[in-house]
Formats: sequence, structure tokens, C-alpha cells
Amino acid sequence: MLDQIAECVDSGSFTLEIDLRAGRVPVADAWKVEAVGTPTVNLVASAVAGHVSRLDLTVSGGTLLLDGNHLRPRILVKSLRFEEGKGITEASYRGRGIWRPIVWVFRGLATSALRKLEFRTDILSVLHGDVLGAQGAAAPAARGGTPFSPTSSAPAPPRGPAFIDLVREVRIHDSEFVAYGDRPLSLGPMIELHTASQSRKGTPVHVAIIAGVFRPAREGRLEQFGVVGRVDGEIENGAIAFVGSRCTFSHGELREGAFQVGSPTGGAIEASLSAAALALDLTAGELDVPGGPRVDVEAPSHFVVRDLRLRPDGQYSGIVDVELFGKAGRIQRDGVVVALSDVKLRTKGAAIANGRATGDVELESNYRMDYPLMVRYPIAQVGERRVQLLFQGLFAATLHLQDAGSGGEGAVTGEYRFTVPWPPVEQAAFEVLRAKWRQDIPPVMRNVGFVIEPRRFGPCGGTCFLVDLDVTVEKKEAKGRLFRQICDTQGKADLVVDAASRSFVLRNVRIEPRCRGIVGWVVNFIGPLLTKTYTDVTLFQMPEDLPFTIESVGSGADWLAIAGKVAWTSKASGAPPKPSS
Repeated sequence: MLDQIAECVDSGSFTLEIDLRAGRVPVADAWKVEAVGTPTVNLVASAVAGHVSRLDLTVSGGTLLLDGNHLRPRILVKSLRFEEGKGITEASYRGRGIWRPIVWVFRGLATSALRKLEFRTDILSVLHGDVLGAQGAAAPAARGGTPFSPTSSAPAPPRGPAFIDLVREVRIHDSEFVAYGDRPLSLGPMIELHTASQSRKGTPVHVAIIAGVFRPAREGRLEQFGVVGRVDGEIENGAIAFVGSRCTFSHGELREGAFQVGSPTGGAIEASLSAAALALDLTAGELDVPGGPRVDVEAPSHFVVRDLRLRPDGQYSGIVDVELFGKAGRIQRDGVVVALSDVKLRTKGAAIANGRATGDVELESNYRMDYPLMVRYPIAQVGERRVQLLFQGLFAATLHLQDAGSGGEGAVTGEYRFTVPWPPVEQAAFEVLRAKWRQDIPPVMRNVGFVIEPRRFGPCGGTCFLVDLDVTVEKKEAKGRLFRQICDTQGKADLVVDAASRSFVLRNVRIEPRCRGIVGWVVNFIGPLLTKTYTDVTLFQMPEDLPFTIESVGSGADWLAIAGKVAWTSKASGAPPKPSS
């Protein structure tokens, strides 16, 4: 986290308290810095264009000495000001021991010694408290480890003592900076982002560190850190993970954000985030509306959450406005999955509280559902015929979520409507309606052939259903055909909703055979046969595990519409509700 903050800084200021432990480390040829007792270095750093331009340093609570070998002075440092390009421009110091009167008289000795100090002006070194180094020496590895060159076959030798070895703890407070564009910044595994490379609203990312702490890795202890701060501005090219969801985004805005991130024991990073508003242009991933649909997100989806509270475990709270698009999606609850395609989802003002939602969700999608249509002929040779009808078309629903969670908690109610284009269903139904058999018609004649060929089977508007069939009756003899009768039958039936079984059926069938010819018994036989065959045919029954009632069925010339209510309740509330009548 500190590495990323350091890389982000364009301009700003940092206030630090660096607690030192007793010890001595070299800082230049023949010069050492010694901490006596447990002094605190109070540091104010100003940054411009990504580097420290000025350091103001004061020492309290102990002693910080610049100690030279042999006949070089021993200097007690009280305060210093360092300016990039100028060096030390102000200093408060005095000699220590026998050097006190000498330094007082010969100020040039001390000034020359102080000029031996080299201040590190990269932001990362300052945030780690590693502000002093030997001339020409590189900053030690941030993690206190051993540098490794990818071109060498062995690690480089361990570094020597450095100022970072005196640092016990760094406390950061009252610090604020403006970030460069297109720099990565992450809050643990939950939020990864880049600062916006080109601001659309002129709001570059601002970061403030309210309180931070850093403890270097030492003596088998891992590096520890924690940062509490604020963040505000435009972001891009990142990812955000809530419980059960992870989405990437191309652009967004974080307003009045507050974060807490750290690794207090040196292990996994924990993070939390709050914000007045987080708005994101989503590009990919999965987004789960708790208790409701889950969408495989595609651009140009948009996600806004106000009063956001995101916990370390990924649970979040806030007021959500969402407009999602996706090629696929699903509603999954209590072990039931409804697959969706070409999904459009909208919700405005839905309240999310710790991963549970209350509010309304509007959903549109295409759906696909296979259903077996069965027709039972009262003829032994034909028996029961069935074929899988394909119900596919537009699905629209308005769902009301009440304290609904993805684990099945709470309740999901609402209304839905399936619209079914009928032509493909009609073609499938033809496979059921076709029939061919031979039977005796006592006392008229024996071994009569019957062929039924459908012409139309479908809606004709409102609750009307149309059945058109060609029926051929033929009697053959050994030397030829005795007769052949063709009947053009037309009929209608009513669509009736059976709420108890959540189905709709054909009832009140009226068949009128129009036969070309003079064989009267054909009419007398065919009419009752077809009426009996096509009465009480269940065209569709809602699958048992779907909590959808069927309240109405409507139709047009080439479509069928099924509408009803949705009634999902929590498993904890007991048995699911009975379908309304």
C-alpha cells in the first residue's frame, strides 16, 4: 500500500513522526548517526512532481548525534531544513561533550559535517522513515529483504547497516496529495483501480492520510502497516469485488471516500471502504443483486452506490442504482435456477444492508424453456403422443426484494410475463397431432385407415385457440380402393387457466368435420373422436420448483402470453406459499 501511495504522489505534503531505537549506523565516510535513548524525528515533507522538494526535521524525546571518527566533531542535531537543489538551508545544532565550545566557536566545522548528510527525496523512503543515507548509496529494499538481480545466479550480498535499522515505527498524519494519472492503487483484494489518466470532470484523485503506521520488518517479524485516509476523484481500469460478485470497470468516480487498509500482523491485507458515492462504468464480470438476478455483465452497464459501506469480508451496504446489460444471467434461489439471456436489469434506490436487499428490480431478458406437450388419443394403436415444445421469447418481471439475500433469506415477490412466439411451438405441436392408424368401425366395416395431418394449431386471439386438421379415411380392398373420404375439420377451444395446478388447458372443444363425399358414418365417427382427443389438453404447466403462479393467458395471431405472480420466501419462514387462486 505504501509503495502504491508513493508511486501515485504528484504533489502534496506529509507529516510524520519517526520513532528511533538506540543504535549507530554509518551515513557517510567517517561519519555515523547515533540515536541515544528513543528520540522521535518530527518530519514535514513537501513534494512536487513526484519527489520531495523540502524536508523540515526536528528531534524530540531523545538525542540524535552526528558523530565523526578521530578528530571530527560530535554534533547534536536539533532541527534541519533540506531543500532539493540547495541542500541544508537552515539548521539548529550544538557540539556534544568537548566539542561544544569548539563547535560554538568554529561553526564551519559543523556546517561542513552536516553537508556530508544525504537526504533521500523519493516518496517511498520518506514514508518508511528512511530519510538519511550514505552518499551514493541506494535505498535499502523496502521490505528489509535481500535485493536480487534476475540476471545473476545468486542473491546479492546482504546490505550493510543503514538508517532504516534505527527506525522502530513511523506514524503518518495530516498528509494530503494529488495523484498522477494512470497509477495503480488497491485496497486489498476488494478494490483495484488506476487513477484516471484523463479526467472527464477535472477531478484528479486526491488522497489524504489521516493516520498511518509503518513498522519495518525486523528480527523475524514481518513488515506491518495500517493506513486510514480519504480518497476522492475519477478512477479507471480497475475491478471491484463484493460478496459473490466481481466486475471490472473502465471509468468511475469516487466521491468523499474513506478507507482503512492494513496488515497489522504482517499477514493478509484487510481493507474497508466507505463513500458518499461510487459510480462505475462496468465492462465485464458478474454482478449479483442480493436475493435477485445475477448478471454476466457487459458494457455499457452502469453501477452507482450511494452511502457505501464495504466491509473487509466483502459485505456491503448502500443505496444502489443499477442499469446492467449482459448476454447471460440467472435467478438462483432455494436450489432453483432460471437461466436468462440478453439480460437488461434496472433498479433505482434499492437498499442493500450487509448483503441483503430491499427494493424493486425491473428485469427483461430472453428465456428458453422446454415443455412436453402430450395428446392422448382414444385409439390403442396411437395411444399417448408427446413432444418437447420450445417456449422461448421475452421474459419481463418486476421483482420486489424484502430483506432478500443470495443465500435464500427474506422474500422475493412480484409479477412476470412470458411472451411466446407461436410458430416454432406450432411446428413442434404438429409432430404430436399427426397420426396414422387402422381400426374396425363396427358395424360399418373393418380395417379402415385413418390419417390426421395438422394444418394449424395455435392461438387466434384472446382466449381462443384454433385447431385445423385434414382427416383422410380410406378403405382398401385386394383389387383396389373401396372408397376414400377427405374431411377438412375446423374447430375452436377455450384457453382455461387452472390456478390450482398452475397450468392452462384446452377445454370446450368444438370440432366441425367438413367432409367431401357422401359417407355419413365418417362424420358421425370423426366429430366425437376429435372432440374427445383435444379436450383437456394441458398446453403448459409451470414446473413444480418455480414459484410462479399463472394468473392469465392471452394470445394474438402468432403469440401467446403467460402472466402471473412471483412468490419466493425464505426457507426460514417455513413452507412456500400456496399459489393464489
